[in-house]
Amino acid sequence: MAQIKNIELKQLEKIRTGQSFLYRKHGFESMVIEIKMKDRIDQSCLEKAAEKSFQRFDYLTQSFYESAGDFYLIENRKPLNIRRSATLLPLGGRAVNYHLIDLHFWQSKIFISYHHGLCDGRGIMPFVRTILYYYSILRYDRLFPDVAVQKAGSPYLVNELKEPGFVEIAQNPQAESVEIIKNGYSLPEAAEQETRLSFSYKTALKINNQSLLSYSKSIGATPALAFALLFAKAINNQRPASEMTAVNCNLIVDLRAGAGLENSFRNCVSSLSLNFEAGDEKAAEATIKRHRQQLNDYKKQENLQQELGKIQGLSNQLDLLDNFRAKQAKLSFFDNLLSDTFILSYIGKIDLGEIERKIESIHTYTSGTRGLSIEILATNDAFFIDIMQSFSNSDYLKQLLEIFNQLKIEYELEATEKISVPRDRCHMNEIK
Repeated sequence: MAQIKNIELKQLEKIRTGQSFLYRKHGFESMVIEIKMKDRIDQSCLEKAAEKSFQRFDYLTQSFYESAGDFYLIENRKPLNIRRSATLLPLGGRAVNYHLIDLHFWQSKIFISYHHGLCDGRGIMPFVRTILYYYSILRYDRLFPDVAVQKAGSPYLVNELKEPGFVEIAQNPQAESVEIIKNGYSLPEAAEQETRLSFSYKTALKINNQSLLSYSKSIGATPALAFALLFAKAINNQRPASEMTAVNCNLIVDLRAGAGLENSFRNCVSSLSLNFEAGDEKAAEATIKRHRQQLNDYKKQENLQQELGKIQGLSNQLDLLDNFRAKQAKLSFFDNLLSDTFILSYIGKIDLGEIERKIESIHTYTSGTRGLSIEILATNDAFFIDIMQSFSNSDYLKQLLEIFNQLKIEYELEATEKISVPRDRCHMNEIK
């Protein structure tokens, strides 16, 4: 392993807000962003675009260094190779030169895999936008002056490198213990599974932008809340009438504002529980109004700080343990965690203007999550949805599509497949 002097180690900021992803028993799956262009990928253009992009986002080429069970980001001078392959590789190990990001392509697709311990969806998207910007300039031999991205040579944004886990926040006593709240309907297919699987069944959808926005506007909802309402209805339509437990959407919410570090690339999210009772869709406006108020209250500065304080409290507990195995045991409840009823993450729009005309689709996904999770990305013309579930039953999806048909929400069913995203090798290898 690369030798790091004690004084140098003290100068490094260890991973805190992304710490929960670093101690899984068999490693943690990558997050993947898959961009399908309308033309075949030119390897030379992609390699040059990557070189320019990493000049700006050099911190994404770091590796993990483990000491006494804690993980730190350190410089990795090994090359980050651009592969001509559709095969995903485990991050953090020898196969990718110990990097926490992997970039490869196949035919018309670009694949960007990243480790959640390094950053989250909001943290990776500026890089994704920049590499697509440079690639499009090189591939199509033209400029895109109206597209604003963070370019090579531009300075870091304020607090871009800061770890939110070190911001001083008054600790809430509730942060002293970890509590898993199970207040939603358990999908029976997931409830009967006792362990985390190595695969997921993934369905990719493309939804017409205007048709979803039109429906969302009609009930006073954001696209994410509208989708959550409709998916909850799909589940409610499938479960026994005698089942009274509310369907629960775990909406992923960014906590950066609570730390005053809106530009940080580090992983910094939590989740808000939104309950949908059977029949709520019949009073959609009232339901959405209630949840929008709930979301607004959640996003208040003092509450975001409390949520961030809980993450810091867990990290403080880990600080009391002096080795990897002890910390892994402390976080072992994450290994088989089931979040009832489903998880929803909306990263947002890629906002690339005219370049979006060159993009056929953009999806983000992982595998292995017990239960059901949904990822959403958007362009100006479409919402790209990835529904991942740990079971093969497609009844919820069929119900959702039937609801779309009833509401005249235009969609394309792009693909349904069984996928297995590799788990990381961060705690199994040494940087040579």
